[in-house]
Amino acid sequence: MSSDLLTTIGALAPQLTGAADKADTDRRLSDETVAAMQAAGVFRVSAPKRYGGGEAGLRTHLEVASAVAAMDGSVGWLTGLWNGNNWCVAHFPEQAQDDVWGSSPDTLISGTLKPSGPVRQVPGGFRLSGAWSYASGIWHASWAIASAVLDDGPAAFLVPREDFEIVDEWHMTGMRATGSNRFVVDDAFVPDHRVMRLGPLVAGANATDAGAAAAFRTAMVPTLVLMVVGPQLGLGRAALSHVIEGAGNKGIAFTSFDRQSDSVAFQLQIAEAATALDTAELHAYRAADAMDVHAAEAVYPDELLRARYRADAAVAARSVNRALEVLMTAHGSSGFADASPLQRIWRDASVAARHGMLIPQVNLEIYGAALVGAKNTVSPFA
Repeated sequence: MSSDLLTTIGALAPQLTGAADKADTDRRLSDETVAAMQAAGVFRVSAPKRYGGGEAGLRTHLEVASAVAAMDGSVGWLTGLWNGNNWCVAHFPEQAQDDVWGSSPDTLISGTLKPSGPVRQVPGGFRLSGAWSYASGIWHASWAIASAVLDDGPAAFLVPREDFEIVDEWHMTGMRATGSNRFVVDDAFVPDHRVMRLGPLVAGANATDAGAAAAFRTAMVPTLVLMVVGPQLGLGRAALSHVIEGAGNKGIAFTSFDRQSDSVAFQLQIAEAATALDTAELHAYRAADAMDVHAAEAVYPDELLRARYRADAAVAARSVNRALEVLMTAHGSSGFADASPLQRIWRDASVAARHGMLIPQVNLEIYGAALVGAKNTVSPFA
């Protein structure tokens, strides 16, 4: 990540941390927070350059989301998801991209790839209906990506704000400010140029497209899986910093230690958490770096590598959560007080780690099958 972008993100810290409690209570980011992030260009990291975007590689995508999440997990999550959706829209036909970004490079896109329906073909496009849950950032989105199954497989549909309604139902323990509500489409017309078949992308059609920018040649499924790990890396580092900063002034109850930092047992807990976070970063960035290399060379990684990258993402998320469990215990019960940022970090990371794309058992089973040469019967998205 460039030092300029890091500086820009760092300058937003007072605003993001100051607004975090209210955003958590309101279950959505304020318009002021979103506008400040847009003005800084943080949500344009993965968009095409011709629309004012950064065309950043996967490693940079993770680093940006991590840096923001260290200040506020929900904003970091939305940074990753809005940039991720930009990456997805960059694979639609250019006419669709013009529809989305033609009027503003700061257009925000929400959505989900879990299929709903029904959908029927009509002259010039499709009529789409359905409901899609867990659409992060939908309150501020001008467009949504909705998925449905056609005769030739799953497809993604781009739907403008006037064609969907939002159902306010995101009442969750963590990641509350992401506003990941359901959106509903009722018999909307979607022209052909706003429809993208997912089958060819899953099979690697984008990865070997020499005419595309390298940023858009990373393998689709492991890219999407890794993109949701970035925020958790930042949450873990934020928790570690908070616990270490408090260790010099906080004692350990019912012991002779006036300072946690003097306790060898505490030191061991800090080391355990820090190395778990190192493990998370090593796995996540190993996968991202390797995929960026594949993209630069226009190579679609084989099944075993794609499975390993998914496993890397799952191990990273699991390692962050293990580190947080240790840190919450080491810090003590005061970390669960409403006034402590630790409890929100813990809640946010706990919910984020349960994202469908990160379930360890699923990703590790896919990897294990690839390792022993067994057929993947777990998911068509591999």
